[in-house]
Amino acid sequence: MKKLLAAMAVSTAVAAVPAVAYARTGGKLPTCTATFADHPENASPAWALDDFTRTTTFKPGDTDGTWKVHIHDRGSFTTIPGTTSDSGDPIRLKVTGSFRGDGDYTVTSTTAPRCADAEHYDGTAGPATGQWPLHYFAADADATASGIDPWRWVYRTYCERMVEDSRYSKVDGHLTGKDCPTPTPTPTPTDSTPEPSPSEPEPSASDTTPSDSDTSSPAAEAPPASPVKSQPHFTG
Repeated sequence: MKKLLAAMAVSTAVAAVPAVAYARTGGKLPTCTATFADHPENASPAWALDDFTRTTTFKPGDTDGTWKVHIHDRGSFTTIPGTTSDSGDPIRLKVTGSFRGDGDYTVTSTTAPRCADAEHYDGTAGPATGQWPLHYFAADADATASGIDPWRWVYRTYCERMVEDSRYSKVDGHLTGKDCPTPTPTPTPTDSTPEPSPSEPEPSASDTTPSDSDTSSPAAEAPPASPVKSQPHFTG
Protein backbone atom coordinates (compact mmCIF):
# COMPACT_ATOMS: atom_id res chain seq x y z
CA MET A 1 0.00 0.00 0.00
CA LYS A 2 2.83 2.46 0.83
CA LYS A 3 4.44 1.73 -2.52
CA LEU A 4 1.13 2.44 -4.31
CA LEU A 5 0.64 5.71 -2.44
CA ALA A 6 4.18 6.79 -3.28
CA ALA A 7 3.61 6.08 -6.96
CA MET A 8 0.37 8.09 -6.87
CA ALA A 9 2.17 11.01 -5.27
CA VAL A 10 4.84 11.04 -7.99
CA SER A 11 2.19 10.81 -10.71
CA THR A 12 0.25 13.74 -9.20
CA ALA A 13 3.41 15.80 -8.97
CA VAL A 14 4.24 15.46 -12.69
CA ALA A 15 0.62 15.78 -13.79
CA ALA A 16 0.60 19.57 -13.53
CA VAL A 17 3.50 19.97 -16.03
CA PRO A 18 2.30 21.16 -19.48
CA ALA A 19 2.86 18.83 -22.45
CA VAL A 20 5.82 20.50 -24.18
CA ALA A 21 7.60 21.33 -20.92
CA TYR A 22 7.03 17.76 -19.77
CA ALA A 23 8.78 16.40 -22.86
CA ARG A 24 11.66 18.85 -22.65
CA THR A 25 12.41 17.86 -19.08
CA GLY A 26 12.71 14.21 -20.11
CA GLY A 27 9.39 13.04 -18.70
CA LYS A 28 8.43 9.58 -19.93
CA LEU A 29 4.86 9.31 -21.16
CA PRO A 30 2.92 6.13 -20.38
CA THR A 31 1.52 3.46 -22.68
CA CYS A 32 -1.90 2.40 -21.42
CA THR A 33 -3.50 -1.00 -22.11
CA ALA A 34 -7.16 -1.92 -21.75
CA THR A 35 -8.88 -5.23 -22.52
CA PHE A 36 -12.48 -5.78 -23.61
CA ALA A 37 -14.71 -8.88 -23.53
CA ASP A 38 -18.04 -9.30 -25.37
CA HIS A 39 -17.92 -5.67 -26.43
CA PRO A 40 -20.81 -4.92 -28.85
CA GLU A 41 -20.02 -3.39 -32.22
CA ASN A 42 -21.30 0.17 -32.48
CA ALA A 43 -24.70 -0.44 -34.08
CA SER A 44 -28.26 -0.90 -32.92
CA PRO A 45 -28.56 -3.77 -32.63
CA ALA A 46 -24.90 -4.77 -32.50
CA TRP A 47 -23.87 -7.08 -35.36
CA ALA A 48 -20.90 -8.66 -33.50
CA LEU A 49 -19.28 -9.07 -30.11
CA ASP A 50 -15.59 -8.20 -29.81
CA ASP A 51 -12.79 -9.47 -27.59
CA PHE A 52 -9.74 -7.25 -27.97
CA THR A 53 -6.88 -5.27 -26.49
CA ARG A 54 -6.61 -1.50 -26.92
CA THR A 55 -3.20 0.14 -26.59
CA THR A 56 -3.10 3.92 -26.10
CA THR A 57 0.06 5.98 -26.62
CA PHE A 58 0.72 9.67 -26.03
CA LYS A 59 3.12 12.36 -27.19
CA PRO A 60 3.23 16.15 -26.76
CA GLY A 61 1.21 18.14 -29.27
CA ASP A 62 2.42 20.90 -31.54
CA THR A 63 1.53 23.58 -29.00
CA ASP A 64 1.90 23.68 -25.24
CA GLY A 65 -1.06 22.18 -23.40
CA THR A 66 -1.96 19.74 -26.19
CA TRP A 67 -1.31 16.02 -26.55
CA LYS A 68 -1.44 13.70 -29.54
CA VAL A 69 -3.06 10.40 -28.66
CA HIS A 70 -3.13 7.20 -30.73
CA ILE A 71 -5.13 4.02 -30.11
CA HIS A 72 -4.51 0.60 -31.62
CA ASP A 73 -7.07 -2.21 -31.34
CA ARG A 74 -6.38 -5.87 -32.09
CA GLY A 75 -8.57 -8.87 -31.38
CA SER A 76 -11.42 -11.06 -32.61
CA PHE A 77 -15.12 -10.66 -33.35
CA THR A 78 -18.05 -13.09 -33.48
CA THR A 79 -21.00 -12.20 -35.68
CA ILE A 80 -24.63 -12.22 -34.46
CA PRO A 81 -27.04 -13.88 -36.96
CA GLY A 82 -30.11 -11.89 -37.90
CA THR A 83 -28.39 -8.50 -37.63
CA THR A 84 -26.84 -6.25 -40.29
CA SER A 85 -23.11 -5.58 -40.55
CA ASP A 86 -21.62 -2.14 -41.21
CA SER A 87 -21.35 -3.08 -44.90
CA GLY A 88 -25.16 -3.21 -45.02
CA ASP A 89 -25.25 -6.99 -45.44
CA PRO A 90 -27.48 -9.29 -43.38
CA ILE A 91 -25.49 -11.57 -41.07
CA ARG A 92 -26.43 -15.16 -41.94
CA LEU A 93 -24.30 -17.27 -39.60
CA LYS A 94 -22.31 -17.05 -36.40
CA VAL A 95 -18.65 -16.88 -37.47
CA THR A 96 -15.48 -15.65 -35.79
CA GLY A 97 -12.84 -13.50 -37.44
CA SER A 98 -10.04 -11.10 -36.55
CA PHE A 99 -9.88 -7.33 -36.63
CA ARG A 100 -7.50 -4.46 -36.04
CA GLY A 101 -8.02 -0.73 -35.88
CA ASP A 102 -6.28 2.60 -35.32
CA GLY A 103 -7.37 6.13 -34.50
CA ASP A 104 -5.92 9.52 -33.53
CA TYR A 105 -7.03 12.32 -31.21
CA THR A 106 -5.80 15.69 -29.98
CA VAL A 107 -6.37 16.36 -26.29
CA THR A 108 -6.06 19.77 -24.64
CA SER A 109 -5.06 19.45 -21.00
CA THR A 110 -2.74 21.05 -18.48
CA THR A 111 -2.06 17.64 -16.92
CA ALA A 112 -0.11 14.63 -18.14
CA PRO A 113 -1.96 11.38 -18.91
CA ARG A 114 -2.15 8.63 -16.34
CA CYS A 115 -3.10 4.99 -16.99
CA ALA A 116 -5.81 3.17 -15.07
CA ASP A 117 -4.86 0.11 -13.04
CA ALA A 118 -5.83 -3.31 -14.51
CA GLU A 119 -8.15 -1.68 -17.04
CA HIS A 120 -10.75 -4.19 -18.25
CA TYR A 121 -14.31 -3.82 -19.51
CA ASP A 122 -17.12 -6.34 -20.05
CA GLY A 123 -20.03 -5.77 -22.39
CA THR A 124 -20.99 -2.13 -22.86
CA ALA A 125 -18.85 -0.88 -19.97
CA GLY A 126 -16.03 1.57 -20.60
CA PRO A 127 -15.59 5.06 -22.08
CA ALA A 128 -16.93 5.64 -25.60
CA THR A 129 -14.34 5.34 -28.36
CA GLY A 130 -15.20 8.81 -29.70
CA GLN A 131 -13.84 10.47 -26.52
CA TRP A 132 -11.70 7.57 -25.32
CA PRO A 133 -8.51 9.33 -24.13
CA LEU A 134 -10.22 11.81 -21.82
CA HIS A 135 -10.41 9.35 -18.92
CA TYR A 136 -6.58 9.30 -18.86
CA PHE A 137 -6.63 13.05 -18.18
CA ALA A 138 -9.12 12.86 -15.30
CA ALA A 139 -6.93 15.11 -13.13
CA ASP A 140 -7.92 18.04 -15.37
CA ALA A 141 -11.66 18.67 -15.17
CA ASP A 142 -11.38 21.09 -18.12
CA ALA A 143 -9.62 18.67 -20.49
CA THR A 144 -11.16 18.35 -23.95
CA ALA A 145 -10.68 15.92 -26.86
CA SER A 146 -11.02 16.58 -30.56
CA GLY A 147 -12.88 13.37 -31.31
CA ILE A 148 -11.30 10.50 -33.22
CA ASP A 149 -9.95 11.43 -36.67
CA PRO A 150 -8.57 9.84 -38.75
CA TRP A 151 -9.57 6.24 -37.98
CA ARG A 152 -9.51 2.86 -39.74
CA TRP A 153 -10.79 -0.62 -38.80
CA VAL A 154 -10.32 -3.83 -40.81
CA TYR A 155 -12.38 -7.00 -40.22
CA ARG A 156 -11.46 -10.38 -41.74
CA THR A 157 -12.69 -13.95 -41.88
CA TYR A 158 -11.20 -16.73 -44.02
CA CYS A 159 -13.12 -15.54 -47.08
CA GLU A 160 -14.49 -12.07 -46.32
CA ARG A 161 -13.00 -8.63 -45.61
CA MET A 162 -14.57 -5.34 -44.58
CA VAL A 163 -12.75 -2.00 -44.17
CA GLU A 164 -14.11 1.12 -42.45
CA ASP A 165 -12.00 4.23 -42.99
CA SER A 166 -12.81 7.84 -42.11
CA ARG A 167 -11.15 9.00 -45.34
CA TYR A 168 -13.78 7.29 -47.49
CA SER A 169 -17.52 7.86 -47.71
CA LYS A 170 -18.52 4.18 -47.72
CA VAL A 171 -17.48 0.84 -46.29
CA ASP A 172 -15.14 -1.19 -48.50
CA GLY A 173 -15.89 -4.91 -48.87
CA HIS A 174 -18.60 -7.06 -47.35
CA LEU A 175 -19.15 -9.04 -44.19
CA THR A 176 -22.13 -11.41 -44.26
CA GLY A 177 -21.20 -14.16 -41.82
CA LYS A 178 -20.47 -16.49 -44.72
CA ASP A 179 -19.48 -20.06 -43.84
CA CYS A 180 -15.88 -20.10 -45.06
CA PRO A 181 -14.08 -23.43 -45.58
CA THR A 182 -11.06 -23.75 -43.31
CA PRO A 183 -7.86 -24.34 -45.31
CA THR A 184 -6.58 -27.91 -44.97
CA PRO A 185 -2.88 -28.00 -43.98
CA THR A 186 -0.58 -29.72 -46.47
CA PRO A 187 0.98 -32.89 -44.99
CA THR A 188 4.62 -32.57 -43.99
CA PRO A 189 6.91 -34.69 -46.19
CA THR A 190 8.39 -37.71 -44.39
CA ASP A 191 11.09 -40.24 -45.22
CA SER A 192 9.17 -43.00 -46.98
CA THR A 193 12.11 -45.30 -47.56
CA PRO A 194 10.96 -48.73 -46.31
CA GLU A 195 12.94 -50.63 -43.72
CA PRO A 196 14.36 -53.98 -44.87
CA SER A 197 11.97 -56.83 -44.09
CA PRO A 198 13.24 -59.00 -41.22
CA SER A 199 12.24 -62.10 -43.20
CA GLU A 200 14.39 -61.18 -46.18
CA PRO A 201 18.06 -62.30 -46.00
CA GLU A 202 20.70 -59.63 -46.17
CA PRO A 203 22.54 -59.66 -49.55
CA SER A 204 25.89 -61.47 -49.47
CA ALA A 205 29.14 -60.03 -50.70
CA SER A 206 28.97 -62.22 -53.79
CA ASP A 207 25.57 -60.75 -54.65
CA THR A 208 26.73 -57.15 -54.41
CA THR A 209 30.26 -57.31 -55.87
CA PRO A 210 30.22 -57.04 -59.66
CA SER A 211 32.25 -59.65 -61.58
CA ASP A 212 34.89 -58.82 -64.16
CA SER A 213 32.62 -60.16 -66.87
CA ASP A 214 29.67 -57.94 -65.89
CA THR A 215 29.45 -55.36 -68.70
CA SER A 216 26.02 -53.94 -67.89
CA SER A 217 25.86 -50.18 -67.41
CA PRO A 218 25.18 -48.81 -63.91
CA ALA A 219 21.60 -47.96 -63.04
CA ALA A 220 20.63 -44.32 -63.44
CA GLU A 221 20.16 -42.36 -60.22
CA ALA A 222 16.56 -41.58 -59.29
CA PRO A 223 15.66 -37.86 -59.58
CA PRO A 224 15.34 -36.01 -56.26
CA ALA A 225 11.82 -35.81 -54.80
CA SER A 226 9.90 -32.60 -55.55
CA PRO A 227 9.32 -30.51 -52.38
CA VAL A 228 5.74 -30.27 -51.14
CA LYS A 229 4.47 -26.68 -51.09
CA SER A 230 2.99 -25.69 -47.75
CA GLN A 231 -0.26 -23.75 -47.74
CA PRO A 232 -0.03 -20.33 -46.07
CA HIS A 233 -1.82 -20.09 -42.75
CA PHE A 234 -4.38 -17.37 -42.25
CA THR A 235 -3.28 -14.89 -39.63
CA GLY A 236 -5.90 -12.20 -39.89
